[in-house]
Amino acid sequence: MHTLTLTPPARSNTGTVIQIGSGALMLAKNLTRKYDRVAFLFDVGIELIAEKVMSTLGDCVRIPVRSGDASKSLTEVDRIVSVMLEAGCTRKTLLICIGGGMVTDLGGFVASVFMRGIPCVLAPTTLLGMVDAAIGGKTAVNVGTTKNMIGTTTHPESVLIDTELLQSLPDSQLAEGLSEVIKIAAMLDKPLFEWLENVMPQILKRQPDILEECVVRAVSAKVNIVQTDEHDQKERLLLNFGHTVGHAVEALSHYKLSHGNCVSIGMTAEMKLSDCKDSSRIEKFLQQAGLPLAIPSSMQPKDLWNVMLSDKKNENGLVKIAVPKHLGEGIVLTLTQEKFLTLFP
Repeated sequence: MHTLTLTPPARSNTGTVIQIGSGALMLAKNLTRKYDRVAFLFDVGIELIAEKVMSTLGDCVRIPVRSGDASKSLTEVDRIVSVMLEAGCTRKTLLICIGGGMVTDLGGFVASVFMRGIPCVLAPTTLLGMVDAAIGGKTAVNVGTTKNMIGTTTHPESVLIDTELLQSLPDSQLAEGLSEVIKIAAMLDKPLFEWLENVMPQILKRQPDILEECVVRAVSAKVNIVQTDEHDQKERLLLNFGHTVGHAVEALSHYKLSHGNCVSIGMTAEMKLSDCKDSSRIEKFLQQAGLPLAIPSSMQPKDLWNVMLSDKKNENGLVKIAVPKHLGEGIVLTLTQEKFLTLFP
């Protein structure tokens, strides 16, 4: 019997360059020069923005994706990979992904598995994508009603965050992104939370310098936690605040309820299941941002629980939730079904 050990060399990844500011999308053309081909994945809902960027790139493989979370599927991955293969894409192809969190999740996953991995650039066009989905290397697709069950942790070469896009973002999508900003601040950064409370009127009025500072501070907080715990073993679990209940609500709505709204609902529910000292302050802030707080009355408690049991954080029949003890300090708790059902008197 012979036993050999293979120790892979340390990764040589030089890190993800994140560029934040007005006009950042136009930097995409500077990132394509060393690649033999560029594939361009975009949400059809922002086709005009995508066309503007593609016009600066020259010849590229166009891959439109239908809007909505239903596109985060293995069926769609198969279609995208087939298009890339037919177009002659190789391991020296760069995949540029432009759209909201659905596109950055889906495109990041495709890049991580196509020919065992090709470089990609993420260009989020929503606030939620800018502060959360495009940052940290998580890629994912859904399986049935189970959110983000298949994925990788693969960091993009670059993230281009063009804050000018926030000026034309619908109010509902701005609010959805704010749910993730509030989550980050409540769990990790009390000074950020307090600053947000003071400048929320300017944010809602789309004041450019305030919006840019909001994005920079939220992204910086997430970058710091990802660099500490890339693979969700400890500190990064805190960023799941609102997502355990929220993902279940999102799935049972068949993705008709948006991710950001479901995270807000999830945060409110999870705080009621814990001893959060600042829950009323956080709830008031969510309301000020125009976000919903209540689980839809049409959803059955046991159905929600059964979906939560399939969550990746689940262990031994217990569900994990991340909640703030107080502003800026979060903890991870285990949740029993009996405790969860107390939400439904």
